Amino acid sequence: MKYSPKYILAQILSYGLHPGTLPTVGTLYIVYALPQVFSLESIARMMSIVLVGTYVIPIVIIYLMTLLGVIESVHLINKKDRIYPYTITTMSALLTSRVLTSMGAPVEIIYCSLGCAFILVVSAVLIPFFKSSAHLAGITGFAGLYLSMHEKYGAGEFKNMLIIILLCVALGWARIYLKRHTLREALTGSLLGFGSIYILISK
Repeated sequence: MKYSPKYILAQILSYGLHPGTLPTVGTLYIVYALPQVFSLESIARMMSIVLVGTYVIPIVIIYLMTLLGVIESVHLINKKDRIYPYTITTMSALLTSRVLTSMGAPVEIIYCSLGCAFILVVSAVLIPFFKSSAHLAGITGFAGLYLSMHEKYGAGEFKNMLIIILLCVALGWARIYLKRHTLREALTGSLLGFGSIYILISK
């Protein structure tokens, strides 16, 4: 399997659609979809806060935990390795939402950050039973965001939603092919990601 075309494609999908980067992508899309106009400075500030709070801080801490031997791998392959990173990332996402609230960021961006925290809490609760797919939670969460913004503001086109669905399916295949998750874990992550973000943004 290693270094075969399928393996390379699965790795490209896994790294290219990493769940840590999708909140920042979602923030950019929200700014684009909302009817009000934002200055480049405010857009850069909001994206920087989300990027640092939901990706940079967690990934640095996970790397340090790996160096210290607290967890075995930055890929969090083992279920037990996810407990501390999920807890820290949840706290970071909650702090991010507080900072966004204080600066008057759009409520949709704040809800996305809170949604990330909720997804992580539920995923942590499920760890004793199975490791829900964070990758699928991330991409389907973006699908939920895209659909809810389309319903609320008429943003985006339906054909783009089909592309996002195809990416969700492709990423699901990649995670299962790489044996990082079972079908149940992929489906659980998908339902958790889509449901959480869609319900929050549709409020």
